[in-house]
Amino acid sequence: MIQPYHSHGGIVIYHGDCFDVLPALSGVGAVVTDPPYSSGGQFRGDRMAQTTTKYVNSDTAAYRPEFAGDNRDQRSFLVWCSLWMMAARHASKDGAVLCSFTDWRQLPTLTDAVQCGGWVWRNIATWWKPGIRMQRGQFSHSAEYVVFASNGPVDSDFDGAVQNVYRCGPVDEKRHIAEKPVDVMRWILSVVPPSSVVLDPFMGSGSTLEAAKMMGHSVIGIDSDERYCEIAAKRLAQEVLPLEPAEPEPEQQQLLA
Repeated sequence: MIQPYHSHGGIVIYHGDCFDVLPALSGVGAVVTDPPYSSGGQFRGDRMAQTTTKYVNSDTAAYRPEFAGDNRDQRSFLVWCSLWMMAARHASKDGAVLCSFTDWRQLPTLTDAVQCGGWVWRNIATWWKPGIRMQRGQFSHSAEYVVFASNGPVDSDFDGAVQNVYRCGPVDEKRHIAEKPVDVMRWILSVVPPSSVVLDPFMGSGSTLEAAKMMGHSVIGIDSDERYCEIAAKRLAQEVLPLEPAEPEPEQQQLLA
């Protein structure tokens, strides 16, 4: 078993491959993650480009390290996702949930992988990013998606009713090329029962961990790049004030009444 890179106050970070760490874990209540999409183009040559080429649009953007695992073709992406999702399910307790980001290109493949990994596919949620540049004759590429699944029946004994569309701008000053806003992660974590163990097998800079800690969960993060383990450990070492989950919108409160 790989020893933790960082462990303090309900936060555990592992530097290594998730396939080496997941078999030693148990009791996970939620897997919330943003794996490499292996996307960013219509053709294999596009997908094989560096992540800074595929996902950084500004020539003046600050440098951020490349990240690994983003160059798989469609068949290997399906197999790889199925395998890590199965390993994550084995580490999870009955009723645990899985929330995994993807883009429009890989959405069909990821929903197949969820089911190949033994999870029950439940829904899709949409993160809408306002202000994304429009393209003539096309719909805008202004959304990313979250595939929602569970390890058997969903725990319905808490008020985790959440709208499946959320509006939030992207992170302005990113630590990671694909960093997600903490507010977006809090929205996703609203479907997770209180005081759960939240696992992110592809932790990156630690947005999932920060949001989960704010909401009172214990957290486990894994990343194969030591640079991001260091970034996440420093980020989580700062004081994180606990916050209550956001109140449901008025129309949601009526539905829950």
